[in-house]
Amino acid sequence: MRQSIPRRRDASELPASTPVVIVGGGIVGVASAWFLRQYGLEAIVVEAAHDIGVRTTAMSAHCIRAQFSDRDNIAMMAESLDFYEHFNERLGTDRSDASIGLCQQGYLFASTDPADTGVFASRIATQRAAGLDDVELLTGEEARQRFPWLSDEIAVATFRSRDGWIDSRLAVEAIAAAAQVPIFLNVSASEILVEAGAVIGVNTSAGTIATDTVVIAAGPFSRELSPEPLPISLWRRHRLIVAANSAIPQTGPVTIDANSGSHWRPHRGGALLAWAQPETDQPAQWPVQPDPEFVELILQSEGGVGRLAPFWNDLRLRLRSSEILLTAGQYTMTPDHRPLIGAAPRTRGLYLNTGYSGHGIMGAPAGARILAEAMTRSNDGSHPFAPNRFDGQTDSPDIEQVVI
Repeated sequence: MRQSIPRRRDASELPASTPVVIVGGGIVGVASAWFLRQYGLEAIVVEAAHDIGVRTTAMSAHCIRAQFSDRDNIAMMAESLDFYEHFNERLGTDRSDASIGLCQQGYLFASTDPADTGVFASRIATQRAAGLDDVELLTGEEARQRFPWLSDEIAVATFRSRDGWIDSRLAVEAIAAAAQVPIFLNVSASEILVEAGAVIGVNTSAGTIATDTVVIAAGPFSRELSPEPLPISLWRRHRLIVAANSAIPQTGPVTIDANSGSHWRPHRGGALLAWAQPETDQPAQWPVQPDPEFVELILQSEGGVGRLAPFWNDLRLRLRSSEILLTAGQYTMTPDHRPLIGAAPRTRGLYLNTGYSGHGIMGAPAGARILAEAMTRSNDGSHPFAPNRFDGQTDSPDIEQVVI
């Protein structure tokens, strides 16, 4: 039996009413649709773009890791990583040839400051206590033995081989196909209708849908769509793709400079570079215009990728403009850098699955499972990602803190 294709629908077929509307057809939205179906809830997805997974999801670095510094995030990301590792089995498809491009070459966090040894060791202790018994603490020399292209200045590193990256577009397509829910493309949600404190419908570019349950999974557009304030700030996040080049080690891990936050990973014979630098809050937008100066920033600045991987310092001098592609998306940042999952605090029938703070690909499967449980049980505010944890707080996150 061949796997089905996603049930894409034209705006002209939009129903007048439906039990559940999911706003957003990125990886968070389609994962929500799949999990809701597993829990017995039927939904439709409305997506403003021409296809699923082509906006924020497509602009990501597609990385997945469980190396976090707190137990709740570790648990969420480890669950999601397990989902990706057993992807076809979890989706119930027998297509053994189906692939999401899972590449587990590891995540390496490295520092040139010997004083970070204690910090790294403490973080590993937390991770191992949370079940990540395969995280390693490496000296600079041990790290260079595995990856000879690393800088001699590196003093300490942590490494986990099961971390890595996927092809998020392939994952979105496969999850949507397995969910078999109607997905209405080129349909923009403009307003969630509320009466007497409860959801009664959604106004869209193709008409009004009557419903008493809406899930906002609209990434950067979640804040402006929500009928109640959300504690989310939007940061622009750049991504630089470098074309195939023999100077770029293709067996390397995601390599993160723990002192600056710049990082890179192999990508189709070349590399994908990123740097989650602090930004001021900005309105939701698509497309997101990148700053051309980012290219020089990440390739030539003191905190750029060449600090830990010196081959970049030589390669950047030979790169032509035709060999690089600069794009940008937006992070949805919450004050504690954790997503908002579950019932909105003050609007009955409104549910959130947004605010992943740059970790949407990593957390989407577990986040969607948490959402489905929150929507099908009476005590939906008892988990660490529940929106009511802020009790109406709408303060912006600390923009001085860099999250990677």
